[in-house]
Amino acid sequence: MHHRWRNSIAPIVAVGALLIAPGFGQELGNAQRGLNLAQSTCAVCHGTRKGETSANRQAPPFDAIAQVKGMSALALNVTLLSSHRSMPNIVLDAKERADVIAYILTLKTD
Repeated sequence: MHHRWRNSIAPIVAVGALLIAPGFGQELGNAQRGLNLAQSTCAVCHGTRKGETSANRQAPPFDAIAQVKGMSALALNVTLLSSHRSMPNIVLDAKERADVIAYILTLKTD
């Protein structure tokens, strides 16, 4: 079920990583702040907690995003900086992105 969006996001992440990599700092985020922000901003569409389904069927749950092969802080940063057809234009500053990324990476199981 989630394979369709996985296939479509991989090329975006790969190209974006090459374009953004030189400017991506190693700012470490706070996972608890990231969860709080995700629940107040992202949960309208995405499932934000482990095992939670998304309200919007086109928005993958965060735990599924975390499981995408090769998913990393850099890949998530690129994804959060890229516009998506079906996603509202939510602009997060660098600290907020780092916090949400830190949270999503806590959901990674491998």
